[in-house]
Amino acid sequence: MSSSPVIDLDPPPHPDLATASLFFDFDGTLVELAPTPDGVVVDDRLRDRLARLAKATNGRVAIVTGRSIAQIDTLMGHHAAGLAIAGSHGAEWRTERTGHVTPQRSEALESAAAELRAFADLEGLLFEAKSLGVTLHYRQCPDREADTVAMAERVADRFGLQANRGKMMVEVRLPGDKGRAITTLMDDAALRGTTPWFFGDDVTDEDGFAAAQALGGAGVLIDPPRATAAAYRLDDVAALRDWIDAVLAAAEAGTEGAA
Repeated sequence: MSSSPVIDLDPPPHPDLATASLFFDFDGTLVELAPTPDGVVVDDRLRDRLARLAKATNGRVAIVTGRSIAQIDTLMGHHAAGLAIAGSHGAEWRTERTGHVTPQRSEALESAAAELRAFADLEGLLFEAKSLGVTLHYRQCPDREADTVAMAERVADRFGLQANRGKMMVEVRLPGDKGRAITTLMDDAALRGTTPWFFGDDVTDEDGFAAAQALGGAGVLIDPPRATAAAYRLDDVAALRDWIDAVLAAAEAGTEGAA
């Protein structure tokens, strides 16, 4: 039986920034993917775009990412202070009102991490330690995908953790997903009652697309056409940045015209 054809989606319209809250995945959405996690490039134009969006939305801009908040702070520098951030797939978050909310790293996670590090060393995989999880990257040895995913799922199941696949990687971490992260952030007084838009590229972003839609907003896939819960689509990181530029130009022109 043949699978249903994937229907392409339209680009997103410009949201009303007076009533919208904007949530962005990081890798593959705001920045291009890199061979290693620390190889991504965060340029000053991106930092400027996010700062201008935060000003135009009265601070309703958030990063929702599988990276830890500490990693985003390192990559974004002092510009991270003006953004809400949900890190580790929503297991931790930080807003101006709540401060940094994070669970403790469990003994189960420590044991799982030790096993997965040994496996990565044996298989020649890149092992990435995170605040509330670990990731095995097989981008440089794609033939190890099946064994890597199977190992991660076995370890996660044995220690009561969560395993999630992404682009050329699999992660084992404390439970959480980006949908719950968006729902949590939307309960913040500064965002409550606004319209959420979530932009993401990976299968780990699907929960976020569904949550945004359930809250009256929309998801935007940053990837070639595929089956998705998103309502709109843009081709890649460059297309998203062009879209942000157009949204900002329209919003700032309107502000100047009303002055």
